[in-house]
Amino acid sequence: RLLSLVNQILDLQKLEAGAMSVLLIQGDILQYLKYLTESFHSYSESKNIQLQFSSDPEVLIMDYDPEKIQDIFSNLISNALKFTPSGGLINIDCRKENGGQFRMMVQDNGKGISEQMLAHIFDRFYQVDDSSIRNAEGTGIGLALTRELVKLLGGDISVKSILGAGSEFTVVLPITQGAPIVTDSIPNNRANVVTLDVVTPQTIKNGADLNELPQLLIIEDNQDVIQYIVSVLNGDYHVSTASDGKKGLEQAQQNIPDIIISDVMMPQMDGYQVCITLKQDTRTSHIPVILLTAKADIESKLEGLQYGADAYLTKPFIKDELLVRIRSLLDQKERLQKHYKQLFGIVSNTEDSKQSIQVSAPENEFVIKVKTIIKEHLDDATFGVDQLCHSMAVSNSQLYRKLKAQTGLSAHEIVQSIRLSHAESLLKETKFSIAEIAYDCGFSDPEYFSRVFRKKLGSSPTEFRNSYIVAK
Repeated sequence: RLLSLVNQILDLQKLEAGAMSVLLIQGDILQYLKYLTESFHSYSESKNIQLQFSSDPEVLIMDYDPEKIQDIFSNLISNALKFTPSGGLINIDCRKENGGQFRMMVQDNGKGISEQMLAHIFDRFYQVDDSSIRNAEGTGIGLALTRELVKLLGGDISVKSILGAGSEFTVVLPITQGAPIVTDSIPNNRANVVTLDVVTPQTIKNGADLNELPQLLIIEDNQDVIQYIVSVLNGDYHVSTASDGKKGLEQAQQNIPDIIISDVMMPQMDGYQVCITLKQDTRTSHIPVILLTAKADIESKLEGLQYGADAYLTKPFIKDELLVRIRSLLDQKERLQKHYKQLFGIVSNTEDSKQSIQVSAPENEFVIKVKTIIKEHLDDATFGVDQLCHSMAVSNSQLYRKLKAQTGLSAHEIVQSIRLSHAESLLKETKFSIAEIAYDCGFSDPEYFSRVFRKKLGSSPTEFRNSYIVAK
């Protein structure tokens, strides 16, 4: 991607200096354009965008420069793909016009361009959408280069657009037939054709036992960046991806990953909005978020941290720094698990655990709410995980992932641990019978209670009580 950008800048400089040559061949330009269209099909399908090619006539022999035509065509199609939503249509229509001219039209039904912005659409570095929730990344070079290349070939390029309805780019080139004839202008190997790789679930889900790996969600609209991050992670994480902020937020709320890496500038919802929404939602407030952005200034970094980001890395980031950040955040999560277990009353305070740990208020509130609900139903043998989910207004899987991330324990284990902890207190402080304590702690079968108690504490309730009396 970086190499392509550098090459485009160099090409612009060559064009300005009049140093770029035209290498014409004579062949079927329509066959060549169909070939180029085919190279974009997999990417358009991954975005659920239909790509159609039509021409009249079926064959058109004329002079053309394959490299320049490829650059022009690729820039126009890439631009259309960026700004056409899922379910959209891009139509490429090629015609032989009266007067010896070839016309190629690229039409999409995307977001369109306002009349005010149309006047600058071919200006260098101009971007129609420079907001943090723009639909695609860009540099503002592609269309400027396209216009200069069309001029170099003796043609003209124009654009028509209706805001909210789509855009139509038209390239007109003169038809000449004086260059050397080439019978097959399609290269045997496609290495020179611009193709856009798509990360598929098979590509990113590597590793023998995915369920045992930490779940990591990448929210990023650039496939190249996703592929690079996945390669950096090297199969050590169970990776899922989302192509924009809105989809990423939905996935995070549904699946509750262990950590999130998010771009800042994305379609639908930017990384800042994703971050603050996650941090304000008790289901997801515990998830560490790493923001990635090209904005390297201190103001942008502070803005990201103010929105609740746990780490902020600038692109291009250093591989080792990303890995260290991820590992550090997961290590911090392990320390937090001890804190939450203490808050649940599952484990006692130790000197090691008294070290200062920064915990957000929503996290403590969530734990306290779960603990309160369980304690209110301690003597109810019918109260279990389903009832707890209903009281917390979350799904079973959401509660499981949330509590597992906070404590390392499932909801069932936490309910049982709180009941057994209460049983310990009753055995120490009251003279209730074992059966009475079992019923009071939500066990309908005293024998089952005794088995669970022994498994957890290494002794039966009676042995536990007797050893406490002796020690006392």
